[in-house]
Amino acid sequence: MEAFPHWIIVLVVVIVLTKVGGLLARRFDIPTVTVHLLIGVVLGPSVLNLSGAPIILGTWGSPSPGPLHTVLKILAEIGLIQLMFLAGLEVDWNDLKKLLRSSFSVGAWGFALTGVSVAILTRLFVDRWSEALAIAAVMAASGFGISVSNFSEMKFLRSRAGNVLLGAAALGGAFAVLLMIASMATNYAVTFGVFKMVIAVSWFVGKLVMFFAVAYFLSSRFLRLSARTGFQKRPRQMLIGYLLLVASLYAWAAMHFGSFAAVGVASLGGALLGMSNPEVKEKIAKGFGSLLASIPIGILFIVIGMEVNLRAAETPFTFLPVLLAAVIGAKVIGCWVATNKGYQSSRERAIIMFGVMPQGEMGIVVAAYLLSRGVLTPPSFNVAIIAVASLTIVSPVLMRIAFSGFGIQTSCAQVAGPGRSDSFRQNP
Repeated sequence: MEAFPHWIIVLVVVIVLTKVGGLLARRFDIPTVTVHLLIGVVLGPSVLNLSGAPIILGTWGSPSPGPLHTVLKILAEIGLIQLMFLAGLEVDWNDLKKLLRSSFSVGAWGFALTGVSVAILTRLFVDRWSEALAIAAVMAASGFGISVSNFSEMKFLRSRAGNVLLGAAALGGAFAVLLMIASMATNYAVTFGVFKMVIAVSWFVGKLVMFFAVAYFLSSRFLRLSARTGFQKRPRQMLIGYLLLVASLYAWAAMHFGSFAAVGVASLGGALLGMSNPEVKEKIAKGFGSLLASIPIGILFIVIGMEVNLRAAETPFTFLPVLLAAVIGAKVIGCWVATNKGYQSSRERAIIMFGVMPQGEMGIVVAAYLLSRGVLTPPSFNVAIIAVASLTIVSPVLMRIAFSGFGIQTSCAQVAGPGRSDSFRQNP
């Protein structure tokens, strides 16, 4: 009788650990994302190396060293679709619009200071400005999907502070894509000249804008038609059709532009469904929260942890601590400036500062795209991934510490405008 494949046993262990990690997180009051990322670091090349090589999320079509690596990568991509779709679905976009000025201030200050400081300091350790800008793009990004997951778990997703942070995360992700394009343009200009660089960048940006316009048109058109005839009579079939549409657009974006664009497509799909059919939001979210449907998201977090490769740190020892210090210092200073008015205590402002630190899924997919384009070298990519994972692990823990200081009734104070002093309340 043929022996049971080793990789299937390991895959089952990983799936079980996604649920065990969730139970441990609730038992010891630790953020679930933190626990899953730590499990991934242990399972990855830093310790046990179960997959045989680091799993680089967001590099579609790249060869895999084995079946376990392939299956985990596919499940993580499915988890990424679910994470971003649910993030777009669960957010109240009308509330985000009302706080756009506060969100823009937090996101812009944090992004600008992080991008400038990281680029300048990184240039001391790398040979090219394009690579320094690439690492700055990775570290200046903010994870919208992981932020929604953290805020939902801490039950202040609907609060004003949560909306400010989510708006800042969405803007930070958009700004990071622009800086990513700037790093590729710099690299292209050095190699082929400025004229060819302008043509290539214009073509890339034009295609990207056109793709999102097509994605918006198809998604909104499907929802308008199904709202007239389908969702009332055949809600399950219409929902499956819509999810297949989002998944196909996600695959199209990932193959042509990278997973940074696919992340936006999944968020857009969830947001459009939530805004056009609010009556189905709770049912869909409940369905995605079931045991079977939640496994890919847990695997996604574990796979992000498995990207960390502490054994392959070939850059100078001081690069990583300098990079982390630059990111933390820039985001703290930026958020402190942005929250100078309208916030009632330093503890309120601490929640905002810790909340914008995790680069999460956005930093991961931007780094993977830049690595695939040769802008990031493997050593620099590895340092950036370690920094992203470290901040994403620590940030929700720090947020929970600051969050607990408000108590149950006033868990998170509102970002008050001039003359306002009302406060946040937790979700029931």
